Amino acid sequence: MALTHAKADDINWRQFEGESIVWASDIHPYADAVAAQLPEFEKLTGIKVTPELYPDDAYWNKLTIQLSTKSPSWDVVGTGIQPAWDLAPGQLLEPLDRYLNDPKLTAAGYDYKDFFPALRDALTWKVKEGQIEPGSGQVWAIPHGFENIQLF
Repeated sequence: MALTHAKADDINWRQFEGESIVWASDIHPYADAVAAQLPEFEKLTGIKVTPELYPDDAYWNKLTIQLSTKSPSWDVVGTGIQPAWDLAPGQLLEPLDRYLNDPKLTAAGYDYKDFFPALRDALTWKVKEGQIEPGSGQVWAIPHGFENIQLF
């Protein structure tokens, strides 16, 4: 539904038609949900998305290697809060603010503030002297799911 609603916005969804990107993630129900939307995304944008999904233990090791070697193999990666906190101080992730703030790339109806404040704060931070200061600064990831794991 989100992509259907987005069509009403005044953004050129086909500005990158013919391009292709690789999206990498661990095998997880969240990745399954994203993968299920890829045909609709490709139809809307004309961008071909190749998913690369790996078992959990293999993915996190591969992610660190791909990013630390600056490999151009992956364009978009799935990550969690802790891995993102580990990767950002080494400048292995790219802040997303310039994409979110560019009206040619982000539809006017998209509002990052629609996410719960705690989710935004966990993915928005300053990197200062190799340390994370969460809650303000640059946006490093877009939430697409969250969990509440409890021990009983």
